[in-house]
Amino acid sequence: MNYLSSLKYLYYPGCTIKRDALEYEEKSLLLLRKMGIELKELESWYCCGALPSLAIDDIMSYVGGTRTLIEAQKLIRRGDFNGLLTLCPMCYNVLKRINLVLENDPDKLEILTEYMEEEERYGLGVNVVHIVEVLAGNIDRLKEIATEKLTEFKVAVYYGCTLLRPKEIAIDDPENPEIIENLLTSLEVAIVDYPFKTECCGSYHILTNRNIVVDRVKRIVSSALRRGANIITVVCPLCMYNLKQVVKEGNKLRAMYLSELLVHLVGDR
Repeated sequence: MNYLSSLKYLYYPGCTIKRDALEYEEKSLLLLRKMGIELKELESWYCCGALPSLAIDDIMSYVGGTRTLIEAQKLIRRGDFNGLLTLCPMCYNVLKRINLVLENDPDKLEILTEYMEEEERYGLGVNVVHIVEVLAGNIDRLKEIATEKLTEFKVAVYYGCTLLRPKEIAIDDPENPEIIENLLTSLEVAIVDYPFKTECCGSYHILTNRNIVVDRVKRIVSSALRRGANIITVVCPLCMYNLKQVVKEGNKLRAMYLSELLVHLVGDR
C-alpha cells in the first residue's frame, strides 16, 4: 500500500499545535476520524527544534528531531503504522530534513548514535508526512463523506514556505503547487488563482519587525481579494498568526485552516 493512502499513522503534534493552534488540531483530528483514518499520538515526543540549522557542523540541532523519529520507529515496529503524520509544516520540514541529512551522511548518523547512547539506533525507516499529503492520498474517502456544498466560498490557497522548500522535501512543485487546489476542486470548491500563494508571510520577523510581516501579508491578501476570494486557506499556525495581523473580523476575506474548511463539507459531528 502507498503510505500516503494508508489508514493508520502515528501523530506528532509538536509544540505550536498544542499551544497556539488547538482549533487546527481539533478540526484535523475530527476530519481524519470521519475519513476512517486512525492516528496514534507518540507516547513521548520532543520539540523538533523549530528551525533546521544551516550550519554544516551543527549536529546538536538534530537531537530533538532524531529522538522523535526513534520514538516513531519503536511504535512502527510494534504496530502497522505507515508513517509519522504532522499538522505543522515547520515540524514536517524539520523532521523530513533531518531524515534526509542522516540518510545521506552516515558520519552524522554515527555521531548522533554515539551521542545518544541510551537511545536505540535510528534506522532511517520513518516516513514523515503532512496532513495535506494524506488528504490528497485519500481523496475518494473524503468525497464519500462530503455532504455539503460550499457554493458561497471562493478560496485562495496559501501554501507559505516550509511545505515547499527546499525542493528535496516539497509536497508538490515548489514553483507552482496544485495539490491543495486539486483536492478542493475535486470537492467542487471554487478556487481563486493568484500569484502569491508561495510567497513568504514574513515568518518569525513578526517578533522583531512587525512592519515586514504586515507589508508582505498585505500583498498576499490584496492579490487574493482583487481576484474575488472571500476565503484564504492555510495549513501553518505561524502563517495563520501573521495573516491575522491584516485579516481582521468583518473583512471581506476570512483566514481559515484547510481542515476547518473541509469540516464545513463533511459536518462537525
